[in-house]
Amino acid sequence: MPTTKVYAVIAGRDYEGQDFNTLRLFAHFADANDYAVDLDNELGVDYVLIQTREVCQELALCAA
Repeated sequence: MPTTKVYAVIAGRDYEGQDFNTLRLFAHFADANDYAVDLDNELGVDYVLIQTREVCQELALCAA
């Protein structure tokens, strides 16, 4: 089974941590990067993280 990856984007502030209200998952890096730029420009946060994560599909298939 091929591995599916997503790009997780989340904004945060120094000494406060990440704001999970900003967390979004994207299938394409370009979309994730656009969202990260928007977060940085609109919210004025201290940092925006983009990380690649694998999707665990076994659980999704078992629930279907």
